[in-house]
Amino acid sequence: MAEGSPTSFRIGGVQSKLLVVVLLCVTAPVVTLGLFLMRRNQEVLREKVAEGLSSHLQRKQAAFDDWMRDRAQEATRWSASFVVYEGLDAFAKDAPESRAARDLKAYLASLLGHYRVYESLFVTDGGGRVLSGTRDEQLEEWARPLVQGDVAFDGVILSPLRKSDFLGRPTLLVLRPIPPPGSSERRGRALGYFVERVDLRELESMLAEDATDLAPAPWLLDGEGHVLARAGKIVEDPGVRPFPITAATASAAGAGSVVAEENLAGLGSTVYGLRSLAGGFSGRLVSAVPSAHAYQTLQESRRGLILAGAAAAFMIVILNFVGARQIIRPILLLSEGAKRVAAGDLEIYLPVRGTDEIAELTRAFNDMAQRIREGRESLERARDDLTQANAGLRDANRTLETLAITDGLTSLFNRRHFQETFDTEIRRAEHQGRLLSVLLIDIDHFKQYNDRHGHPEGDAALRRVAALVNKGIRSSDMAFRYGGEELAVLLPACPKAQAGEVAEKLRNAIRTHSPRSGRFGSPLTVSIGVATFPEDARAAGPLMERADAALYAAKAQGRDRVVSTPPSEPSASPQPETGAAG
Repeated sequence: MAEGSPTSFRIGGVQSKLLVVVLLCVTAPVVTLGLFLMRRNQEVLREKVAEGLSSHLQRKQAAFDDWMRDRAQEATRWSASFVVYEGLDAFAKDAPESRAARDLKAYLASLLGHYRVYESLFVTDGGGRVLSGTRDEQLEEWARPLVQGDVAFDGVILSPLRKSDFLGRPTLLVLRPIPPPGSSERRGRALGYFVERVDLRELESMLAEDATDLAPAPWLLDGEGHVLARAGKIVEDPGVRPFPITAATASAAGAGSVVAEENLAGLGSTVYGLRSLAGGFSGRLVSAVPSAHAYQTLQESRRGLILAGAAAAFMIVILNFVGARQIIRPILLLSEGAKRVAAGDLEIYLPVRGTDEIAELTRAFNDMAQRIREGRESLERARDDLTQANAGLRDANRTLETLAITDGLTSLFNRRHFQETFDTEIRRAEHQGRLLSVLLIDIDHFKQYNDRHGHPEGDAALRRVAALVNKGIRSSDMAFRYGGEELAVLLPACPKAQAGEVAEKLRNAIRTHSPRSGRFGSPLTVSIGVATFPEDARAAGPLMERADAALYAAKAQGRDRVVSTPPSEPSASPQPETGAAG
């Protein structure tokens, strides 16, 4: 560029003076505002971190207290069963092999099968000696003082979370005192104790739920401030090492909560919140976040502000070199407008000054942005219409899928869905080593019932029978219309004996709730055949043949009865684990 031209840069010239003035005008307020914003950002971020930790601990405290309250309520409810009292009486009479003692053991096993939150359940006498349980159990020495002397009968006793010499790992016990029968005293010597051994993995899962980087899984401390769980994980030696906070902070927390920032031993500079538990568990929750992580956004803001200031100063220098002429300003506006349009920002209007070619170009640019904006709005309306149409199609498809697997008369699953589900359940039972029972139900003398009362009443009776079957099974069981007046029920994880009990319950319910008489004036009844995988057969077809043979036997023996098919061959493998039938 020639020396002395309008765009040349000279020391002391207009462009250099303008550069100095612009740099001062930009740098001074940017630096002042940046310092103010950084201080304010730091204050706001500290308040936000403290508020977030406090809110997180409050939610965790409520969840922990509710979790412990559920354990206490379950122990209270289960210990009040007559099975527990009869079992204690049997052991008191030195009859550990009696029916009551066996019923107590079965009762405990049934409860444990429904609640994964416990490792085991067991019952002790008043001295802490284990009488019956879901496995070999014994009361730890550090828990024996809890069952000595008079105790309150209106609550539970929570053991400390300590390492068990018996198990070789940490454990937690919930003990419910069992008062003597007919006792009206609120305190006294307990007849025995119903004990829940909590599965600490469930406790860890509850502590770690919804954890984030700024709201991590909390530490759990006992009443003396010793660590029971570190960041949601139970430690190997709970109740031994203290949490490294100062006495002043612990005293300030009291029975409430506090958020502080300290340099903690083993953790470094840490922002942590501490909150006392309000339930029966005496202890505290602590949520700790490294200070560098908690204030990471502040450091990023500082770096961003410095980079933005340097970039702004650099751009001012460049623009003064390049924009020596007045025309650079509208061109830069057009360039900036084009960038915003390219980024998707169509809510833009550039001011038009003058009547030259740049002004015409600016008007054309504004018109182009308006047309693009209108086109995008039209596309968005079309997209919304298409989204609504797709949603309608999805709803229609779901409705068609439901109709395809449902029997229209009984609202049960149809036979086609039975075949698919039966094959799937057989494979699942074989893979998981579980049992699977099937019930085949046929309404007795249904043709005569139709002839006597008419087909509309026959359909109504079939619907009533289907409703009673659906009502009498578990939520995990499945009922199907197998064909005509035949129904089928799949009972996952149900042994044959319990399946027979379910079938007997359904038979009695149908006989009892029949509003019209069946053949020869008798109630409407059903015959039921029972077969079980793998005891009777290891494939779907043979298992249905065994169930059908059992149903045929029930018909042949006079109807209105349940017949379980005998096993086809002795089982060479151990009995698979089963759940409770409905």
